[in-house]
Amino acid sequence: MERPRMKRPSSYKAPAPEIGLLAQEAEYVGSPEHKIGRWWGGQGNPPGPSGLLNRPKKQNTTVCPLRTQQDKAKATNWIQQAISDGCFVFEEGDKRFPKHVWREDADRGGWVGRCINSVQGEYKGWPARPKDIASLVRKKRQRT
Repeated sequence: MERPRMKRPSSYKAPAPEIGLLAQEAEYVGSPEHKIGRWWGGQGNPPGPSGLLNRPKKQNTTVCPLRTQQDKAKATNWIQQAISDGCFVFEEGDKRFPKHVWREDADRGGWVGRCINSVQGEYKGWPARPKDIASLVRKKRQRT
């Protein structure tokens, strides 16, 4: 007897009016483990001897240059614009907000955001290579 094929989980699609509300509520909060020195969320990590982040077993951790309230507002705008533009993928298990968003910006290049609180819409983000964004775009096409 042939084994039945497993179905790909259906993706959740937020109704169009809700997308506008989600975009307005989404916020960039950053991530303290990627900060050195003072930032809007408090005090970041002290730099290691090399001036980089000192995180055992996570030597590839990048330092986030966003430190001021103005930086936070700009990053929040990127997240909100990405959601408004439909640059996101809802995956099984996501709550109100999509887990992954992306944006290509002429000034900054590409970046990816990851939802760290899918009930309140809090995101962190990082610069992304074109192939990382292309991968998310392919994933979205497969699910729609």
